[in-house]
Amino acid sequence: MRAVVFQGDGMLELIDRPQPAIRSPDDVIIEVQASGLCGSDLRALATPPEMIYVKGVIIGHEFAGVVADVGSDATLAPGTRVVVHPNIWCQRCYYCRSGHTNLCDRFVHIGSMRDGGAAEFCVVPERMVYSLADELPIERAALAEPLACVLNGTTQASVSPGESVLVIGGGPIGLLYLLLFKAAGAFPVIVSEVAPDRARWALEFGADHVIDAQKDDLPAAVRELTEGRGADVAVDAVGSLLPDAIMSVGKTGRIFTFGLNERATAQIEPSVLAYREISIHGVYIAKGTFPLAIRMLTDNRLDFDRLLTHSYPLYGINQAISELRSGKAAKVLVIP
Repeated sequence: MRAVVFQGDGMLELIDRPQPAIRSPDDVIIEVQASGLCGSDLRALATPPEMIYVKGVIIGHEFAGVVADVGSDATLAPGTRVVVHPNIWCQRCYYCRSGHTNLCDRFVHIGSMRDGGAAEFCVVPERMVYSLADELPIERAALAEPLACVLNGTTQASVSPGESVLVIGGGPIGLLYLLLFKAAGAFPVIVSEVAPDRARWALEFGADHVIDAQKDDLPAAVRELTEGRGADVAVDAVGSLLPDAIMSVGKTGRIFTFGLNERATAQIEPSVLAYREISIHGVYIAKGTFPLAIRMLTDNRLDFDRLLTHSYPLYGINQAISELRSGKAAKVLVIP
């Protein structure tokens, strides 16, 4: 089969790999029909890398497809349309047993530690897949993983109607946060984004204001748009702009760091947090939110298809990465 393999040093290669086989009785083999590219993939391809992928792994952790074969203990029938949860938790450590499966001590991540969905086929444990309704298009279903992760953040944020929100970063994750915060009744919802195409999408998706932080003082602009107070909630969807979030929220502000950049550092003044009673929360992947994400994608009243701006075949992977990196694309799908 054809597969996109991470070769280290910022390189991807389309190569032929043997089709995966059933390894455990509860395995299922997925014929991949749509696989999304993620900011994590871009960070792994940075030089030096900002996230660590295993050399030789097939990338892709946002994917959907059809069950092609099953192990002896699996209950799904071949032909079932499914989406994959790519973070295999151990079920045995303290955090798994206490309900925090997103914080497992012994995670195995599909697409970075074991072979993922940027290929014609992928084998995964059956417990990591969710079946799909017939009316949910497979391309939209590939948004389930990023949407489930964002739902973990919006659940923690618990934004009430009328609260002001700042979303730092207008990429696919930032746009999903924008859609959900608008649906929750937040006002104003402000997006900070420097890429012109992404700034335009943010406005089209309902942002009340978009700020170019390279041209304007972000904290000052946010205060001006919130009657001098600062935002009630800020989300760093980039993963390296925590100080901007701290300076942009008001007293009792709630900050959620979502974007992952393992090389990023931040210098903050603890006294600012104390004087203004600011709270900072981390948001890591999905936490029991896949079923809700699938229901929302099936219902589609937020018109998630708008996010799917580009698609490429496997042999177009380098062009796909280039479009995503340039900010010209929102969500890029690879269609095997």
